[in-house]
Amino acid sequence: MRFLPSVLTAAALAAAAPAAAQAQNPAPPAATTGAAQSVERTSATLTATVDPNGAETTYRFQYGTSSSYGLVTAEATVPAGDDPVTVRVPVTGLTEDTTYHYRVTATNAAGVDNGADRTLRTDAPPAAPRAPAVSTQGATAIQPTTATLTARVNPRGQATTYYFQYGASTNYSARTASVSAGAGSSTITVRTNISGLRANTRYQYRVVAVNATGTTRGSNRSFTTLRGPTGVSMAITPRSVRWNGSVTVSGRIAGSGVGGAPVALERSDFPYLTGFREVARRNAESDGDYAFTVGPLFSAVRLRVATRTTIAAASAPFQVANRVAPGLRIVGGNRRSVAISGAINPAVPNGRVSVQRKTPSGRWIRVRSVQPQPLAGNRSRYRVRVNRVRRAAVIRVVVIPNDGGEHANGASREVRVARRR
Repeated sequence: MRFLPSVLTAAALAAAAPAAAQAQNPAPPAATTGAAQSVERTSATLTATVDPNGAETTYRFQYGTSSSYGLVTAEATVPAGDDPVTVRVPVTGLTEDTTYHYRVTATNAAGVDNGADRTLRTDAPPAAPRAPAVSTQGATAIQPTTATLTARVNPRGQATTYYFQYGASTNYSARTASVSAGAGSSTITVRTNISGLRANTRYQYRVVAVNATGTTRGSNRSFTTLRGPTGVSMAITPRSVRWNGSVTVSGRIAGSGVGGAPVALERSDFPYLTGFREVARRNAESDGDYAFTVGPLFSAVRLRVATRTTIAAASAPFQVANRVAPGLRIVGGNRRSVAISGAINPAVPNGRVSVQRKTPSGRWIRVRSVQPQPLAGNRSRYRVRVNRVRRAAVIRVVVIPNDGGEHANGASREVRVARRR
């Protein structure tokens, strides 16, 4: 029993031996490079995690503009311990807008460990104040007296206003009120409505933007206001026409900017089933006047005149009657009567021929009525004998076509017949 204390002491020493060996022979540290923090134009904070693995450990950061580094921070110490420690080291004197490589290096009695390479980029210097950037864009919503001007404006980070200059020349006799474009750094689209313009007039315009640094003027662009017709008057001479004849259509375009406006003559032929079609076009005179000649006409027709402008105007339609054309000649006679005949254009198979005599008071009275006969060439003919009267008389022939409105009644020339002897 007296030897027991010596046995226990030996066992305790044996148990303590590995711990002592570990303290005398620590493991190398473990180093992990972390993300950079507080990165600014010329400074940043480098971070890492260092596990000393039980022994006092020193660390530092290598950094530079390549993975060869070239710069190093001052050495710092992590006490002996078994837990990872987060470390941070600020660096200064960096170059603006530059990419840097960096890593952590940890060292203890057992060895060295290098963290992985990482990078950071320092902030760029603030841009120098600049005048706004502008671009004049096309005009929209163009009308006879109004339009919308558009542009692109970049304030470039400063409070900026813009306006448009415009006029009939690049001297720009007018301008719009100034409007804020904000103080952003992005390009925005701006619009301004203008009014009081003249119809059918070419205008020049540009955008102007102003901030504390300066004034920028956009390139010149142009647009032409629309014509503003409000109506079309129309007169037809004569108002009815003999078969194979012509009429004159004339009138004036009302409104603003109508001088020289394109205007079209439209017609619809009997029986008016296909609507109006354009048959002639020309430009109006400087005062808006126009004139057309239509013919030859062979049946009834409806006419109207319309502008060929973005804003259009048209006259009311007018129907021109087309009168049949009978001929008349004396082909024989005796003391008591005369024979007359004639061809009728066009053919009137359902028509009637009325022979008329003018009274001393100027009134026409019917003296004979006959049915026309067919004649080649889409014509009809008649032949009739008329009694002479006690006084010399004037006679004519009136043809009633009875063709549903395609033609109107037509009268022949007047012929003087000697009195009965």
